[in-house]
Amino acid sequence: MNHNQASVNSNTQEDFDEITQQIRVLQSSQNELSRSIRNLQVRAARIQNQKAAVSRIPSDVLSMIFEECRQLNPQWSGILFLLHQSPVEVRLSHVSSHWREVALTSPSLWSSIHYPFSHKEDSLMEYLKRSDGSLLDVYIGPWRQHPQIEHVLTNIILPHLPRFRQLVLDAVSREALASLLATFRNVSAPVLTRLRVMCRGPMSTAGPIASAKLFTKGAPLLSDVRLDSVAVILPKTEAKTLHFCPPPGPPFPLTREKLFRAMSAFPFLRRLHVKSAIELNSAAPIPPILLPSLRELVVHGFAVSTGIRIFDVISTPNIESLYLVDMNCSAISAIHRFMTQSYPDAFQSLQVLRYIKCEFSEDMDIHFLRATPGVSQLLVPVDKTNYLIRMLVNSDKQAAIHGCPPLWPELRTVTLHTHEYCAQVVGAGGVPDEEPSPTMNLLQELVTGRKVLSRPLSKLSFKGPNAGPFSNEFHWGLNRVKEFISTEVVFCQIPALLYDGGQEYDWAVVAEAYGMQLRQFLQQVQGIRQQLAIILPPNFSFQQLRRRVDAPA
Repeated sequence: MNHNQASVNSNTQEDFDEITQQIRVLQSSQNELSRSIRNLQVRAARIQNQKAAVSRIPSDVLSMIFEECRQLNPQWSGILFLLHQSPVEVRLSHVSSHWREVALTSPSLWSSIHYPFSHKEDSLMEYLKRSDGSLLDVYIGPWRQHPQIEHVLTNIILPHLPRFRQLVLDAVSREALASLLATFRNVSAPVLTRLRVMCRGPMSTAGPIASAKLFTKGAPLLSDVRLDSVAVILPKTEAKTLHFCPPPGPPFPLTREKLFRAMSAFPFLRRLHVKSAIELNSAAPIPPILLPSLRELVVHGFAVSTGIRIFDVISTPNIESLYLVDMNCSAISAIHRFMTQSYPDAFQSLQVLRYIKCEFSEDMDIHFLRATPGVSQLLVPVDKTNYLIRMLVNSDKQAAIHGCPPLWPELRTVTLHTHEYCAQVVGAGGVPDEEPSPTMNLLQELVTGRKVLSRPLSKLSFKGPNAGPFSNEFHWGLNRVKEFISTEVVFCQIPALLYDGGQEYDWAVVAEAYGMQLRQFLQQVQGIRQQLAIILPPNFSFQQLRRRVDAPA
């Protein structure tokens, strides 16, 4: 009996093992079939994708499209990383094998470095590898002193300095700025063309920011330098553009000594924007900085807020464009007085004169017009007084009486910022209910007087949020006297008018937008942390939570 039972159990086990083996064979066949099906599906998908028009784009054209995508809204790249989103160049390389091949063989696609927020150490090294010797645009900051960050800067980033084409140094304090600038002191930047130094953070101490030397071993191709109220001492350079920009918050003035040392490196300067405050007093007499090649000068009200006269600091005998921004009447009068006294040794080449958000006094000297005979383009705000236009109209009347040319014989284009003008009440058909305002009568006299003197204006431009109503009122009055002039109407808000003062949407604006957006995001994160700290246990660690959810640092 036991023998029979053992035989049955043995047969059952053999059947079970055989069935199990058959199941394994079938499962293996099923897995093999699944892999074959997936491989065939991938091949079919690739063949199908190759039929699409986008797959037939030549690699060089596709590379150009990738580069345009990377250039789109670059200031958001840091925010995307903090939100755990890959930058556009990484996403483009993950679409298909062909796109990845094109992306990885396009060095310029990986040439923008943002450290430490957009690129950590691993991704930083991968970007530097993929850039494959191409020129680099590097943004370092917002910079806080930290041993690990300084190690990466010194050992990974700095060896690639010979490839730097553009460099932005962004610090959050005086101490961090000094440490950052010291890293780039005794080095050379052979292909660097653009430099931006920013200090955008709470200042613990008042007074001017300490000066620092950069690239003492040379930066021969440097052409565009933008500084934040800090006197960076560079070697002699042929740079054509220099900006001194004020950081947010209270002004930190530049001393005249440090300004002189900083600007001594720019003997061939052509564009100078001075927006930082300059200290009035100096320990020793300092002669004006001679800039014979300067053609464009932009002076902001901050620069003269201490009472200093800008032309006591710099000498610009051959200037062609002068932009005065946000100045009161005393500062404008001081500049006019100096220009009048400099006649005929200076300002004879001045062609473009722009006043943005400026005030004028009623004691304007008509000799100022005589001292600047080459002015052909004028930009001026419209207000209740219009002292400059009134003086110009009166001088034209005197010229007509005496049969001589006007004092600004080359004037052809006048641009008016109209945001402070209150339009007349308009009735049916767009016709004012009252007589033309004194401002409109003054402009009509300017137009007609220039025609009488055979020096007609070629164009009159109106800019501002109320440029349309202003233009309608002007044309209504002009039609009454049977006159005509070509006009241009530009509807824009008040901040957009500052672009007439020399502001441009360029690489420096993109860099500042990146830093501003990044700081705002970090401040919001810090605020949320402070709110959570009240309800979280004392031993709670954000670092452990970040590792558990795989969030960026």
